[in-house]
Amino acid sequence: MRKESMGSGYDPAIHHRRSIRLRGHDYAGGGVYFLTVCLADRRPLFGTVVNGRMALHDAGRAAAACWQAIPEHFPQVTLDEWVIMPDHVHGILRIARRGMACHAPAFGRPMAGSLGTIIGAYKVAVTRAVRGLGLACQTPPARQTPAIWQRNYYDIIVRDPRALENIRQYIRNNPAHWDTLRYGEPRFFAGNRELLNLPMTAFLASRRRTGMACHAPPRACHAPPRESRPCHAPARWPERPACVIGGFLSDMERDVFNACLSDEIPVVWILARGLARTMPHRVQQALDAGRLLALTPFDESIEGFSAARAAWCNQYALHLAHNAVIGHLAPDGMLACLLADLRRDIPVHYLDQGNF
Repeated sequence: MRKESMGSGYDPAIHHRRSIRLRGHDYAGGGVYFLTVCLADRRPLFGTVVNGRMALHDAGRAAAACWQAIPEHFPQVTLDEWVIMPDHVHGILRIARRGMACHAPAFGRPMAGSLGTIIGAYKVAVTRAVRGLGLACQTPPARQTPAIWQRNYYDIIVRDPRALENIRQYIRNNPAHWDTLRYGEPRFFAGNRELLNLPMTAFLASRRRTGMACHAPPRACHAPPRESRPCHAPARWPERPACVIGGFLSDMERDVFNACLSDEIPVVWILARGLARTMPHRVQQALDAGRLLALTPFDESIEGFSAARAAWCNQYALHLAHNAVIGHLAPDGMLACLLADLRRDIPVHYLDQGNF
C-alpha cells in the first residue's frame, strides 16, 4: 500500500489487505485456505486473458506445473480449485495435518509443512523455473536480484462448505472478471457528473451473513435504506470524505448512503441494475441539489439482482476511488476476495478490525 494517510498518517495495522496472518491461528495444524500470490509490481508475466479465458505464456505454464506439483512435495496438501492469472495465482489448499516434512529438490531443503513454508517453497520453485526460461522480470538497475514475487501473500481461512463453494466460484470466474470494466463504461447517468472529478472514498461492507451471493429481495438490495430501520453507519469517518462512491447493496452500505444524504456528503452511486424511472423523494432531492450521481452500464430492462453485477459494482468503485473505507468484512466472502485481488495500491481503512 502507498504510504498515504486519510488522517493521522500511515498505519500498517490499517493500510493492509490480507498480508498479516491471523494471530493465534495454527497454519501448520490443518485447514482449508484460499491463497492469492501476486507477482512483483503486478507485472503480467504469466499470460493474458483472451475472451474471458486465460492464455498462459511459458512462465504461466511453469507456474501451473509447480502448483500442480505441490502435493508431490507436501503430501499433507490437497489441491482444490485454482487458476493462474496474468499477474497472480489464486488457489485453495487443504492441509491435512501437522508434522510431515517434505523432500523436494525443486522446492528446496526439507522443512515442516506450514502454510507459509508451502507458499514460500512454491515461490522459489516458480522463480527457478522462470529464470531458467530467461524470463525474469525487468527490475531497476539498483537491484542485484530480480524480484519476481511480492514479498507476502494473502490468505483467507475457509470456514464452511458454503464459503468454500463461493470461493470456488470466484476462482472459476476470475478470468472472465479480469477486466474491471467488463460491462463497459457506464452509459446511463442521473445527477451531477462533475462529482467524478472529486477525490472519492469507496465505502464497501459485507452483509452480516457470510457469503458472496446476496439473497435479499431485489428491491431490498437496490433501494436506499428506510430511516425507520436501525442505522449501521460508522460513528465517524477516518476523515470526512469529499465524495463517497459505492454500490450500497448491503445493510451497512445503504445506511452509509442514507447518512451521506443527511450530512450532505456528495455520493456517486453505482447501480447493479438499470436506472429507475422515478427515485425516492430524498434521492431525487440530492440529485436536484447536485450532491448525487447515479450511474450504470445497464439499461432499464435490467431490474433483478445478480451477484456478478454486485461484484462489478464493488470492483468499479475501487477502480475509481482514491482510497477505501471497509465496514463489516466477512472473512471468506466476496468482498474479502476482491480486496485480496485488488490491483491498485490505494489506502484502505478497516472499521471492523474484529474480522482480522
